Amino acid sequence: MKKQLKNTLAVALSLLFVLSCFVLPVSAAVPKYGKAGGYLAIGDSIGRGCGAEGSYLDENGNPTGSNKPGGQYDLYDMRNVKGAYTTKIAEAIGCKMPDDITDQDATFWPLCYPGLTTAMVLDVMGVADPFALEENFTDNDLNYPYYDDVLRYFGYQDSFDGVRPEHSKEAVGQIGKCGSVKDLAEKADLITVEIGMCDVFYRTYRICSNGGMLSENAEFDLSSPAAIASLVATASSQMYTGFNHWEKYYPVLIETLLKWNPDATIVMVGSFNLVNQLTISDKIPVPLGSLFSSFTDMMNKKYKEWDKKFGDRVLYADISNTEPKAAEEEWALTGEFMANTFAGTHPSQAGYNYITRRILNVLDPDKKNTKDIVVDIGRFSDVDYVFVDGKKINDNDYQVMENVLVIPYNGTGAMNLTIGIKGENGAIAAQTYQLSYSADQGYTARRLYGSNDVTKPARPFLEKLKAFFQQIIDFFKGLFK
Repeated sequence: MKKQLKNTLAVALSLLFVLSCFVLPVSAAVPKYGKAGGYLAIGDSIGRGCGAEGSYLDENGNPTGSNKPGGQYDLYDMRNVKGAYTTKIAEAIGCKMPDDITDQDATFWPLCYPGLTTAMVLDVMGVADPFALEENFTDNDLNYPYYDDVLRYFGYQDSFDGVRPEHSKEAVGQIGKCGSVKDLAEKADLITVEIGMCDVFYRTYRICSNGGMLSENAEFDLSSPAAIASLVATASSQMYTGFNHWEKYYPVLIETLLKWNPDATIVMVGSFNLVNQLTISDKIPVPLGSLFSSFTDMMNKKYKEWDKKFGDRVLYADISNTEPKAAEEEWALTGEFMANTFAGTHPSQAGYNYITRRILNVLDPDKKNTKDIVVDIGRFSDVDYVFVDGKKINDNDYQVMENVLVIPYNGTGAMNLTIGIKGENGAIAAQTYQLSYSADQGYTARRLYGSNDVTKPARPFLEKLKAFFQQIIDFFKGLFK
């Protein structure tokens, strides 16, 4: 009994210490930021908060285009969504929220818009392309009819006409209604940059939703394993194109912000696999989407490199374990994917809360490293079992608070974490993480998506196996027709 009490007390004390170092509730303030200057958030639909509380969605979770005040699109008045991580960070650090984007007294400026790519942000910033003779950026495949509105609200007098047909002569070269993006960057003491996932993943969406518009005349054909394989190959090729462009131009964006404001803290918000829950079909739960995790792995590896390259004023927030909304439901290429791609690829409110915690942790000036294993488990508030490197951790030897699992641990060699989580139907399913330790960061945990039924009872193994072999048989039959 004394031993158990001693262990419990030790865990409690460790938990208090670790939480004070790593866990900042959404309501907590970070006094260093948002007072003297302000907060400039640069991002795409994730920064905008698509699918979060306060956005206007239909029964499938897709945008309705409502013009209600504060809504997701709101006649492009650029107000940010209530539940967006950017809004929550602005509230946490004490910024004055804008009544609308032209509110000159506001100290939070959300330059976040669905579909924004690195090239578009650089266009708005008026940055000349250092890799081309033309004064515009070369990734012109992704055109948006509403890009004109970004220029209207955040345009800089040196913004380029560029080559995109959606540019209007009235918007280009004018100071935006919110002010020059350069002036906002110079006033900010905090800048978050969440740009790049549209460079890579939006291409896949355009391929799938527009009959191969970007895919060398490929068609959205799911009639056979060979057709699916061809579609995956085409998507991968286009994603490489987007990745290469992002890798080339993203550092230009950060370097420009540092030049404009060398005293600001800049947080590079990482990437996550928006389609990691995608299966081939409801009956064949082969995790097709997880094939694309290599792209977000490559992106996050680059963020880590740039984190060291750009110095102390530039930080990296790892959000790679963010769950898209599809994690909470069935989501198949031959089923709900076409109708619910937008909703499925964006986080639910729990996902936005997770991203908020990850960024605030990075901004915590009192953060200290520890050898304890600390893992944000996203939308879950409890676990049913914990294994580290195959060894079960007793219930009294770990705690979960504020959606964060804390395992007091003295070593630095732990490699694998498995936790059991009970779903709404009472079934327990496993989540696995790859652990790595470094002296400057402590333990980090990368979620491994081997199964898409995270909180649902696993389908019988034989049923999966039978379906898989049937696909192979059908494939070879097709070759000899």
